Amino acid sequence: TVKVEPEPSVEHEQDAKADKSARLKGAVEFLTKDTTINVMHGGPNSVLVPLTDGGMQYLLAGARGNLGVKSGRYMFEVKVIEYASLPDSQKNKYTLKVGVSTSSSNLFLGDSEESLCFETSGHMIHNKTQTHFGGRVILNHGTVLAVVINLEQGSPNASTVSLFKDGVRVCQPQPLPESLRGKTLFPTVTFKNMTTCVNFGPDPLAPLPFKCRMLQDATKADVVVAKEDAAAGGKCEVLFPVGLPDQGTFDRLDMFLEKSGKYVELSDRMLLSWAEKSGVWKHRSHSIPGKASNDRPENPFSLRELDEGSLRRAMYAVAPLQPRNYVVMEVKANLMESERAELLKRFNFPCYKKVAQVTVGDPPKEFVAKVHEALLKRKQEELERGWSQRKAERERKNADAEAKAAQAKAVAKEEPKDVEMKAEDGGAKKEEDGVKEEGEKMEVKEEPKEEEKAPEEPEEPKPVATLTEEEKALRFTKQSAPDLTAWVLGTQFTKFSLPGASDGFDEVRFSWSAAAEAEAYFKTWMLKQKILNRIEELQPGEWFKAKLPEWQKAVAEWRQKQADWKDPSKAAARRAAKEAAEAAKKQAEEAEKKAAEAEKQAEEGEKKEDAEEEQKTDEGDKPKAEEAPKEEEAAPAEVASALTVADILDIGD
Repeated sequence: TVKVEPEPSVEHEQDAKADKSARLKGAVEFLTKDTTINVMHGGPNSVLVPLTDGGMQYLLAGARGNLGVKSGRYMFEVKVIEYASLPDSQKNKYTLKVGVSTSSSNLFLGDSEESLCFETSGHMIHNKTQTHFGGRVILNHGTVLAVVINLEQGSPNASTVSLFKDGVRVCQPQPLPESLRGKTLFPTVTFKNMTTCVNFGPDPLAPLPFKCRMLQDATKADVVVAKEDAAAGGKCEVLFPVGLPDQGTFDRLDMFLEKSGKYVELSDRMLLSWAEKSGVWKHRSHSIPGKASNDRPENPFSLRELDEGSLRRAMYAVAPLQPRNYVVMEVKANLMESERAELLKRFNFPCYKKVAQVTVGDPPKEFVAKVHEALLKRKQEELERGWSQRKAERERKNADAEAKAAQAKAVAKEEPKDVEMKAEDGGAKKEEDGVKEEGEKMEVKEEPKEEEKAPEEPEEPKPVATLTEEEKALRFTKQSAPDLTAWVLGTQFTKFSLPGASDGFDEVRFSWSAAAEAEAYFKTWMLKQKILNRIEELQPGEWFKAKLPEWQKAVAEWRQKQADWKDPSKAAARRAAKEAAEAAKKQAEEAEKKAAEAEKQAEEGEKKEDAEEEQKTDEGDKPKAEEAPKEEEAAPAEVASALTVADILDIGD
């Protein structure tokens, strides 16, 4: 942190001199291409309103004026209109940064060496480095901040920027960094969850202690006016890149955006980068294997709006309403006809030309050269990292060895002195005792010779990376994460197709190969995926379900036989155990059988006894009236047996 000197008592800035040079024609304003998609702007005083719904409340908003200063001294003001109503649980709810940036810089002030800003925390930020300039700047409704850009030659404060609050200087003029000197500087505002009004003049809202011309009153020769990008045919382009997964999709996009910076990327990758630049705190620093992809990167911020997709929906709802050039980077969606149709509906406005950019086939030499260049750079960085670590370790060992040698030398110098002192003490004692020995020789240890230093290891030269033949044959960069997860690719690749005239695009461009060659390449890729990819949605039939247990049983038997062959002793023990188990089982079955038979016999005996009892009961319950007729019927038979033939004949007479 760099501390500034106390505030001077005298203002060194002088009143602006009268200038009759040609003035700027036209109003200073914000162009759509120089604002983030979450900013609504307009009105005579350039009112900037940020969106605060669907997750947009977590993201910074930025806007850059269309007038850049290349010389002279000018100012602009930013007034706080209102704050958005947000829950107290949200951290860093409100942000306001005012400063300058170049036309090629992003809209997040202080994020790179192409911009500089004053923050309300009391810091000036440039290239992510903070410099303390004073106390915290308190903002209220109606607070006016002014930024003075002094590029006036011969001025004591030339090549500086200053901050004022409500017309009072907040800090001394801050010198411009070297990366911004000599460049055209544009007024820029970065804010979050507050509505602001940017005043470009000609009259200030809060006059300064000295007269300073505003941007709207700038001399024509001192400024540069930025214009909207000329659209082909009066329409903005919406590009839909169509490429095969893991075949240079995002590398191709990065190269395109670097070459043509007038397009805005719409993707999950862009949203995560935006959240990181906005200072959203990361809850996770690593991704779960198999869950993340370049098309749908894992959300490290644990934001509900990102997980639920509401921020993506808000992005696609707002972007079509702001005519500008877009790149809709959706790897899976752009390969599926149904999802392409849904994306095209969002940009169904007369101001857009919808173009399918097909990059399928053998990549051009320029692309392959870029891939090899990036690979070589990455290898060189890895080699230098290892080389620096080894160098530091070697220097540490040498320093330790030198310290030990110096310590040993100091000890060696102290030893002779100790021997002499002991000898003197011994002679004095002998004289006192009256014992004198002539020719007494006192042995003194010889001073040890200095150890020869071990030869130092020769310094390792800085390594130079080279590509192997295998690496030279690579056409695409191997990313740390795939473009699509294995599950998404396995379940969706059968629905992939290349766009055609029936899709509804205004134009279909084939960048790498002609249409016929791209179709042939795509067909070959599809056949390869059918061989290599696991079909995730494949369901087993009834035949498979019936045969699977048999197969599993056979495999278990084969494995058992293999184990028995490898270890016969275990096999014998297993067989003995099996036989014992079978014998025990047989005995148990026999015992169970006998028990069942005994139980059956007992049941039959009980049934028989019950039947007999029932029969006896039935016989005892019969009435005597039924027995009398039997005796009467038996009597005539007895009479008949007693009669003779003669008696019968007599009866007949």
